[in-house]
Order: sequence, then C-alpha cells, then structure tokens
Amino acid sequence: MADRYTSQIALLLDARVDDVGAVVRAAVEAGDLDRSAPVRGEGALAQEVNWGGRMQKGVVRQLTEDGEVLLRTETYLGSDGYTLGMQRQAQLLQALSRQLRGQVTGVRDLAAMTERDLAWVNRLAIGAVEPADAVVVVAEGEGTWWVRTHGAARFDVPDLELYGLIAADVPAAEVALRHVHEQLLASGITQDLTLPDGTPIYLIPVLEAWRHVSLDWPGVGRAGQNRGPGLDGPRATLSVLHPPRLGRYRKDLDGVLATLRTA
Repeated sequence: MADRYTSQIALLLDARVDDVGAVVRAAVEAGDLDRSAPVRGEGALAQEVNWGGRMQKGVVRQLTEDGEVLLRTETYLGSDGYTLGMQRQAQLLQALSRQLRGQVTGVRDLAAMTERDLAWVNRLAIGAVEPADAVVVVAEGEGTWWVRTHGAARFDVPDLELYGLIAADVPAAEVALRHVHEQLLASGITQDLTLPDGTPIYLIPVLEAWRHVSLDWPGVGRAGQNRGPGLDGPRATLSVLHPPRLGRYRKDLDGVLATLRTA
C-alpha cells in the first residue's frame, strides 16, 4: 500500500522540528493516534502511523520545498470515498497540529494544489466534508480557456479537463466538471455519466483527446513533456456519447461545448 499513498496534505511550519518521531509519539500518548514506527532509512524525518482504530497506515514526513517547511501526511483514500477519506486525513493532520501549537502557519493540499487553513482541517475532522473540499476546479486562459480539476485521482477516478472554451463558457464548464465528479466520486468510473442537463457523456484520456483538438489551446499539445506537478496523473476529458458505429464510439468533444452553451 505504501506505493499508493496518493493523497498528500501538509501542515506548513514556521521552523523545522528536530524529530518527527517525537511529535508523532506525543500524539500517540495523547490518544489521537494509535501507534507509530520509523520509516526505514529516513531517520528522524518520517514516521509510519495508524489512527482511528484502522489497520490502514499513513506516513508523516518532514521536508523543505522552496524554503518552506512542510510536515506532510501521505495516505490512500480510494477505499474510503471522499467523505470518510478526507475526514480521516484531516483527523491525522489535527492530531499533529495539536502537538505543534503556535508552529503551524497554514495547510497545503498538495493533491488538490490549493492552500487551506486549520479551520478547514477542523471542519473536515468532524465529518463536515463537501465535494469541493476533495476536488478543486481551476480555470485558466486569455481568449481561449482551459478548465480542469485537481484532487480526484486520490479517489481512484481521473481528474477532468475541458479545452477550447471562451470566457462565457467557464461558469457552465465548472458546473459540468463538478457534476461529473460527483457521479464519479459516488459510484466510480464504470457507471453511466451525464452532463447537468442529462446529456450522456463518456471519458477520454487527455493524450487521446489531443488528437481531436487545436494544439495551441491552453493545456493541450504537451504530449511527451512534463506538464507540471499535478498534471501527470490520470486525467480525462469529456465526449458526448452517441450510439456506436461499427462497434466504436466517435469522439465528440465539440458536442460537449455546444451542450454547455445551450444549457
């Protein structure tokens, strides 16, 4: 399971801690974590932990990125669903923050590529989790726009992207991606999917979709290149689902945009 620690959320600290193990052991003694053990070969920098009465493990790891000190929690959420999964990871973060009072300056959801705070952690820890806490929608562009999501891949479903939008399309595109993600998070990747108006759609891996769109649109045309952190995982775009012809479905990415514009 260690190679599937796909959800990473970190506490930002004002200074490095001398021993991650000491912080984790204090959380165990306080009853907030069940048990811990050092990660082999990482000395005082990382601990493996269990919490919430579960056998499933996570890792607490200290690192420095761009001059910032992160105490990063790493776990796998796919088997729990987004509500319980985000709650459990928030409870781990909360347990650590209680041992670091005055030292936490912020919270970074690395899987969703967004900044949070301890109030967000505390809300999730009591189970008040919304879809937007798990999956973040981002819009980027000038003239032509690109709308995408971050955070879904930690639940064993792809993050989504839409290309070739104009500014007026962006609100409807954001609603559409949230709508599809709610279906994916509720029932997984094998179910039938629809746009908000009920139009049947299906998912196409982004690398395959790029053969059918303009390569100068934002977010497109970088096949074989590093798209940057958070953009190299499982990602898909949307196509309208038509009856198959000769056993194959045709790609109708433009049909999705047309549907958004008439909604």
